[in-house]
Amino acid sequence: MKRRDRNISSGKQTTPSRLFGRTAVDWHESWDTFCRFCYVVGICSIRCVKAIGRFTRNLWRPLMRVVHRAIEWLFLRHGRKLAAEWRALRTDFARATARVQGIEKGRKRQLMREMLALPVLAVRRHRAMLRTLLNLATPVAAAVVLICTVWYWRQANFVLALEYNGEAFGYIANESTYNTAAAAVQNMVINADDSFNVQRSPRMVLTVASGAELLNVQEVSDRILSSVSGLLTETSGLYVNGQFCGALPRETLERLMSASLARKNVEQTETVRFFAQIEIVDGLYPVSAVSTEAEVIAYLDMLPVQVSRFVTYTEEVKYETVVKWDESKPLGDDTVTVKGQNGKQRVTLEIITVNGEEQYRTVASTQIITEPVDEVIVKGGHTYSEDAVAGDGVATGRFVWPLPYTKVISSPFASRWGSFHGAIDISNGRVNGKPIIASDGGTVVEAGWHNSYGYYVLIDHNNGFMTRYAHCSSLNVKAGQKVAQGEYIANVGNTGYSFGAHLHFEVILNGQLVDPMNYVEY
Repeated sequence: MKRRDRNISSGKQTTPSRLFGRTAVDWHESWDTFCRFCYVVGICSIRCVKAIGRFTRNLWRPLMRVVHRAIEWLFLRHGRKLAAEWRALRTDFARATARVQGIEKGRKRQLMREMLALPVLAVRRHRAMLRTLLNLATPVAAAVVLICTVWYWRQANFVLALEYNGEAFGYIANESTYNTAAAAVQNMVINADDSFNVQRSPRMVLTVASGAELLNVQEVSDRILSSVSGLLTETSGLYVNGQFCGALPRETLERLMSASLARKNVEQTETVRFFAQIEIVDGLYPVSAVSTEAEVIAYLDMLPVQVSRFVTYTEEVKYETVVKWDESKPLGDDTVTVKGQNGKQRVTLEIITVNGEEQYRTVASTQIITEPVDEVIVKGGHTYSEDAVAGDGVATGRFVWPLPYTKVISSPFASRWGSFHGAIDISNGRVNGKPIIASDGGTVVEAGWHNSYGYYVLIDHNNGFMTRYAHCSSLNVKAGQKVAQGEYIANVGNTGYSFGAHLHFEVILNGQLVDPMNYVEY
């Protein structure tokens, strides 16, 4: 404070040093504050610890006094009494020993009396010590007896003594052993007439049997079966459509069934059997479910029988048609490369009758005698547009070359032999029989014979254009038929007024012949 006053009184202004943006004065003040905080926290902690200590001492002192008094009353006072009695007993024993030793050896009777009187006198004089010992030993003995009793019952083996129909079976661990065995026996028996039932509540007594051998589920099941052996028999049951009809040995049932079928009047080639579904099931059955042979025979004779007979005949096997596509041929050019032939097969039918009335017939077997020959048809698949389909009659407005085999023009659209030739003739000398295609899609309006044209085809394209194909050797279309562009319509020939095999091709626009070369893609 004096130094600060001197600085102020001298009129000089000091610049405090800075550390991380704070002055040294600020750091000193922060440190003083932290020290005061730690001092206050320490003082408060010490006071709290002392207060807790005083509270604990004040709480435990009365409790310890009560515990000390209880121990004093239960044990220590008896211990002091026993110690005092023990000291007195030692003193009396020393006195009695000195008294007995002081008796002369010749006085045997007095010596015996003194020795016999010593226990009686000791008990009478120190009976308080005996009572104290008895009071202390009694709780200890009771605790020992309790511990031994608990240990004994913990080691004891508790089991159930099982008695069924008055017969002692033995010991089982618990009731579930018997319940499982009873259920197993019940499942083993085919209780066809509901006359057999396993006793569900036998006599079971809880007992202690150390070292006793316990019965398992299988042993209990065997003893139950042995107990009821007179009520069950091992035989076979006859079931018709799942319904129980009687029980007899399997050999007897099979013999009775064969005899019943043999009594039916059927031919040697026919097979007879029962129409109903019959099943023979072996197992344990109640004695009451066993039937007599007469009852089973009467029941079997009433069942409907199914007779099977076989009929054999020969029939044709239809051939199949196999279609192959050839992109090099025009649409509609269908050629049969392999002619189909039907085959033959032998068929055996099974005819089923029930009580003489036919129910159904099925094919039992087939045997091929002659294999059929598939017919193979090669169809033209060459198209000039992606959407063209044979017979669609769609005109595209453009014309393709009508004779794909050759593009040689033997006679153009011009004057010839003193007259005008209003078409083009297509031929290279080797075109006879070659296929002719429709230059564009449309409808066939004429297909037949003309004295000059010979066999010809006239197609209306429904857009002002018509095309004619003449001197054909054969026609593949007829009037009224729709054709697609590029579809096969006829074959090149030399019919009518012709001097060699060629195609006479005309293009007609609104009734006037025009030069095909101006419209056809060449």
